[in-house]
Amino acid sequence: MSCDKTRITYSGPELPGAAEEIVLFSSTVAFGSRAATHYGCFWFDVSLQTDENADNEMQLQKSIDGGATWVDVDSAVTAGDGHTLAEFFVSPYADWRVVYTNGTTPQTLFGVDMVIDHTSRASSAP
Repeated sequence: MSCDKTRITYSGPELPGAAEEIVLFSSTVAFGSRAATHYGCFWFDVSLQTDENADNEMQLQKSIDGGATWVDVDSAVTAGDGHTLAEFFVSPYADWRVVYTNGTTPQTLFGVDMVIDHTSRASSAP
């Protein structure tokens, strides 16, 4: 029996402040530098619930130097007063992280659910 998904527990700030940047997940912290590919990570899914701002954002970033520097590779704009579901393809990266940047108003509601999907989600089209 194999496990296709791994649920990740969010452990950051309960309520992000104005213009605060938060690392939601980092493969270098979870697995070690240059080790993410050994864990079969294909997709990273984030469900985010907020109630303030329209200019919140999530960034997928990669690192080629073990996490010393990060480069943006994908992004998702989050709903300022609702629920956002974002999926990021992480399979090509040995080191990756997802960073949330809050808008100008502190949140009064902040719910984060995250899952690593270990399946390739290959098309089943004929």
